[in-house]
Amino acid sequence: MAWEHIMRLSRTASTTAFVAGFLLAGAPAGAEERFVTVLPGESPGTLVVTVTGNKSPSVWIDGEATPARFESAGNGAVRAVISDLPSGSSLLGTGSGKPVAAIPLRAARPEEAPFNDRVVYHIMLGYFANGTPANDRAGMRRWIHRRYAGGDLQGVLPKADYLGALGITDVWLSPVFQSETSHGYDVQNYYRIGDSRAVPGDPDASLNLFRELARTLGDAGVGIILDLPLDYGAGTYDRRAGDPNRLKPRSTKARQEAEKVWESWGTGFKYWNMRDEDTREFLREVALHWAREEGVSGFRMDYVRGVDHAFWAEIYRELKAERPDLFVFGEAWQDAHGPGTNMGDIAKYYEPVDDIGPQFDSLIEFPMKIVMTDVFARDGDARQLERWLQSTEQAYRGHGHPIYFIDSHDMSRFSDWAVDRSDERLLAAVTFMATLRGPMILFYGTETGLAGGKAAAGFDDSGRIPMPWDALNEDLIQRMTAVINMKRDLPVLQRGARWPLLADANAVVMARANDTTIALVAVNTSTESRTVEFQSPAPGALWAARLDGPVPVSGTDTGMLSWTLPALATVVAVAQ
Repeated sequence: MAWEHIMRLSRTASTTAFVAGFLLAGAPAGAEERFVTVLPGESPGTLVVTVTGNKSPSVWIDGEATPARFESAGNGAVRAVISDLPSGSSLLGTGSGKPVAAIPLRAARPEEAPFNDRVVYHIMLGYFANGTPANDRAGMRRWIHRRYAGGDLQGVLPKADYLGALGITDVWLSPVFQSETSHGYDVQNYYRIGDSRAVPGDPDASLNLFRELARTLGDAGVGIILDLPLDYGAGTYDRRAGDPNRLKPRSTKARQEAEKVWESWGTGFKYWNMRDEDTREFLREVALHWAREEGVSGFRMDYVRGVDHAFWAEIYRELKAERPDLFVFGEAWQDAHGPGTNMGDIAKYYEPVDDIGPQFDSLIEFPMKIVMTDVFARDGDARQLERWLQSTEQAYRGHGHPIYFIDSHDMSRFSDWAVDRSDERLLAAVTFMATLRGPMILFYGTETGLAGGKAAAGFDDSGRIPMPWDALNEDLIQRMTAVINMKRDLPVLQRGARWPLLADANAVVMARANDTTIALVAVNTSTESRTVEFQSPAPGALWAARLDGPVPVSGTDTGMLSWTLPALATVVAVAQ
């Protein structure tokens, strides 16, 4: 167990020195309590934690209230000593009446989190690379983005070596199907590659091109994840060629508020009637076809809020029965709301459905994206990082593993939010994201610092811009590649336990650990270097830097570490 491993290394640690004394101000509604520090005690099976936000806190182990000895830690914080910690304990929580914040006490086993090593590169096809002008705008009779650049599968094909060199595991392609728009979400035929994406008027040649791309990417160690919108299709859906099993799917008008907004935009969508069993089977068969016949590595399910939970559990069960290795993640986002509302909504899609099972392997983690942008790009309070990691850990309760991201096709790019020194801020954010427990997404162009224009909250498609192949930031790409390789090389970052050690307005320090490795992660969002001191989770250990960063050294007191952090940076060190 990761926690037991740290405890073995820390028997000599003094429990009298703690990093406490700050309050996590501005916590999410209903979630004011937070862990300040979590450290092993001197005796086996003992934890010593510091909690802020409640003078009479309760602590919980795997959802059960746990006895603890409480004492003041000063500055409004409370120290709790937990004895006789059961072996295999997974989740440590704090909260009055019920836990509202939590941290993972042990590393996830590979079979519990098989996709946490994934680094997914999201390509919006129309903007990535134009392989041939012969298909530009082919079949597009409706909306075309002002910055559409003719990108297609032919353009992705010669970039396979570039993608492989980045170290990514998968490419998530925006919808490749026949459609009438540049975005492709208005699918006219789930079984046909779109004319503007491949070979106009030749479905067989287009499918062969897709297969060639899959083989070429596969040779570079990269799989293909399809973007699959199953809530809706085009009003002009091809009900002959697009329904090979003659299931005759039914559709309805817009029902949800979001759908009504899209309808007001003139999208031309028709929404699949999920009350009709043949329609549900039709949609399940679509996904099974691409998994079974074309061997894709996974699916990104678009706008999962438009479909009932039972359907997602049904399709997940069928896909996993066919291909247990498929990575299935979804998008649950309310663009007009902040991280708290989105966290609560996402949590519903992590909950297993009675008598069916799980719905997804991962969900796209909008709450932490919003928080990371505020902290790293806009000089927000760095304590938000710790605060929201603990909030989401409790909300999701280990039912799934968030897939983290910093840029998206539906949101302003990070670099457009940056108040200054955008490349440094971006690299710090992506490095921090890479140290989190779960898979991650890199939007095309983020690795080169691509910016789209004026930043805006909520839905914003300004980040859909042509990839600047003639003006790449090679230095930043090299640094991003090193971050990706670190993520893939260190299982402790993928699945390790996580414990807070320090957080203040512009610094965060945390430990990650598994059976064999302990890593320290430190963030400095200040524009100047600074030195932080905190209690070591492994007293006496020597530390080696990753990514050529500085290492912590012995502090002024026994058991303490001192770490001088560069400005606008996230640094990582591993115990030797």
